[in-house]
Amino acid sequence: METKDIQTVAEKNIVSLALADIRPSGFNPRKHFDEESLAELADSIRQQGVLQPIGVRPIVDTNLFEIVFGERRYRASVMAGMDEIQAVVLDITDEAAEEMAVTENLQRKDVTPIEEARAYQKLLESGRYDVQSLAVQFGKSEDYIRTRLKFTTLIPEIAELLETDELSVSVASEICRYGEDIQHEVYDRHLKEGVFGSWRGLKASEVARNIERDFTTNLHRYLFDKTLCATCPFNTNNMSLFHEEGCGNCAKRSCLEEKNVSFLVGKAVQVMEQQPNVILCRDAFNGNDKAVERLVGMGYLVENLQGYCPTYPNRPEEPQTDEYDTQEEYEQACRDYGQDMAAYNERCEEINRKADAGEIMLYARIERSDITLCYKKAERNDGMDGQPISPIEKLEKQDKRNKEIALEKTVEDTKKRILEADITETKFGADEDKMIYFFLLADLRKEHYQTLGIDAEVPYLTDEEKMGIVANLTAKAKAVIRRDFLIAKFKEARGGNAVASLLLDFARKHMPETLADIKSGYDEVYEKRHQRIEEKKAALLAKEAEQAEEPQPSEEQQQSEETAA
Repeated sequence: METKDIQTVAEKNIVSLALADIRPSGFNPRKHFDEESLAELADSIRQQGVLQPIGVRPIVDTNLFEIVFGERRYRASVMAGMDEIQAVVLDITDEAAEEMAVTENLQRKDVTPIEEARAYQKLLESGRYDVQSLAVQFGKSEDYIRTRLKFTTLIPEIAELLETDELSVSVASEICRYGEDIQHEVYDRHLKEGVFGSWRGLKASEVARNIERDFTTNLHRYLFDKTLCATCPFNTNNMSLFHEEGCGNCAKRSCLEEKNVSFLVGKAVQVMEQQPNVILCRDAFNGNDKAVERLVGMGYLVENLQGYCPTYPNRPEEPQTDEYDTQEEYEQACRDYGQDMAAYNERCEEINRKADAGEIMLYARIERSDITLCYKKAERNDGMDGQPISPIEKLEKQDKRNKEIALEKTVEDTKKRILEADITETKFGADEDKMIYFFLLADLRKEHYQTLGIDAEVPYLTDEEKMGIVANLTAKAKAVIRRDFLIAKFKEARGGNAVASLLLDFARKHMPETLADIKSGYDEVYEKRHQRIEEKKAALLAKEAEQAEEPQPSEEQQQSEETAA
């Protein structure tokens, strides 16, 4: 259901419902509600009521309702001691309810980074969005969306630190680049409350450098054959008389990276040879770009897989006799192993059956130091038959992706080489002028959309809409765009800085009377305070003058007083 349709339905279904008949929903990405903020909202509700109705839908086979959006208003109303609340009753599916809940909450200003990440992830998993459409829907850059999505890979302990503002977004962005094993070690050794050598408060660049130094060269974390590493002079175990525990660390990063990339490429090729129906994909958050580049150069298609993908089950480890104290314990472990293997084989057979039937797609995900088998529900045609994509369509999709890769590589290389180009002598052209306006449009205010021929109901400007605007610029449009850009930059005005001076100059030109009223109000307050300060200064000066006029005792009198004492 489109937003406008929902709003139309909403206007016809506003009713007053008992708070006792309303239940929160698991769809809401917001899990934390600030008590102080809720208390303030509760006070407002006591005085003015709920200004905007919440959204609910009926719970099947009951007289109760489930919240679709507005849980914060519901909680504050309960806190305020209200009995009822204005609500919009919506007749929508689970999918529509979840999308509305997520979308409505993402547009709030107080959503935490973790809540935002989980919300974006839910929308991706719905299959109705990709990163690009999310960026357009919420007026964010694609890099912003991808960075937020990375937060879903944080372990709970670190996610909680980010949730409670004990860890900055920039630091969390560095940590989430690594797998759970490294995250757990980083947390236990450097982020847990009260640990010696805490990294809390460090800059993101410092944390990144520390992780790179302390955690990424440990040979134990890599799966390639480390036979040669055992005697390598760059292995820290061979750099001193006393060996470190484990495999040691590699002090020659270039060699470590090459061995790891070669291992990943070899394993990926082996998987493709053994299972031709498997699709190679990159891990969006913990991948290995060099391995991906090498595989693409070899002619393999590597997809950018989005959304959650379950992994193949882990094969149970067979028990060894030397791991147990008694024969009885060993035999029990063998029985448990047999049951685990039966369950493992059954699960693998079920996955393979679904893959053969075209119900799911199998993927080999390229991670930082391993290849992981995973799967995802099969993509469907745009048609009505609902059948899995055909081999021809799969090849066409591969060809399309190859073309995308060619463009991506062209853009990446051009971004680097453009820095070397000599652009100082050529005349600034009309096409470049339009490019400037394209970027300035990022700060266009919604109230000016109609002035530029854009529907006022459009939530954000897409790139296509921006290109349409710059292709038909008028003098008025240019003025509006430039001034909105200036107004956006005036937000950086502080006290007496240069931006503040420019802001006041701009205001004198465009709203002199309003500025005069503003200035007059604050000048009046200042004059009163200034007058009081002057009065206090005058009193202090008078007192100092009186003290100066009092006769001071002579030196002989002081000596006489000291002798008498």
